[in-house]
Amino acid sequence: MDNNEKVFDIIQFTGDKTLYYGASINMPDILLSQGNYKKHTEVEIPLGHSRYGGPVVDLPPGITYPQGLRFAAQLDLSKFSPFDKTGLLPKSGQLIFFADILTDTGKVIYADIDNKDLVRHIKEHEDNFFSGMLVDEVFAGTETLSERFYEAEDEEEMEDANEDGMLWDYFAGSDKSKIFGIYTHCQLGQEEIEEISFSDKVVLLQVGENDFNDVGVFSVLISKSDLGNRIFDNCEFAWGQS
Repeated sequence: MDNNEKVFDIIQFTGDKTLYYGASINMPDILLSQGNYKKHTEVEIPLGHSRYGGPVVDLPPGITYPQGLRFAAQLDLSKFSPFDKTGLLPKSGQLIFFADILTDTGKVIYADIDNKDLVRHIKEHEDNFFSGMLVDEVFAGTETLSERFYEAEDEEEMEDANEDGMLWDYFAGSDKSKIFGIYTHCQLGQEEIEEISFSDKVVLLQVGENDFNDVGVFSVLISKSDLGNRIFDNCEFAWGQS
């Protein structure tokens, strides 16, 4: 089968549009005037609810907030695993992500724990991931590499087009937030994206520009063998932004 037509099953998710931030932070009026920013104390955040960024993180008992990293995301796998056609994800528990996007480093914590047993931590800051958004809807989807191309529109573009008159779109896929599927990074070309997407690596998390990020895509990769064995120490972290 042509790689461009291979269908990838993915798990997509969207945000609830409300951005919350640390209650003690003095937010600029220009941001507050947009109307979708609220202090974290004004937002109902259920224990263990899936979310992206912000000052509120729910950790397993005995686990501390990693030094030098910022809370990036928390996934309640009981809401995601019903849409997992690969069978790779744990059926229950929490995946919790911390990262430093300036160095492309991070940490992933997995705990098969009931939400009610999590311990809430509040860490207000003004760095990357300072604001948070709750995950709203989770659903199954598909994608193909052919969606990463667009048709050349003039003679100049035709000079760089492939034999079908199509050009690689470096920004295609950036509007999705998902698990699995084709890797997304606007600074990588077709060959680099294909090498990753058709390897043993899978997208454990991609948070894109559909609701969560104004610009940029946060991604975490893991090998299929590590995911199957519940080993999260070797994940790769990346922030892609033009």
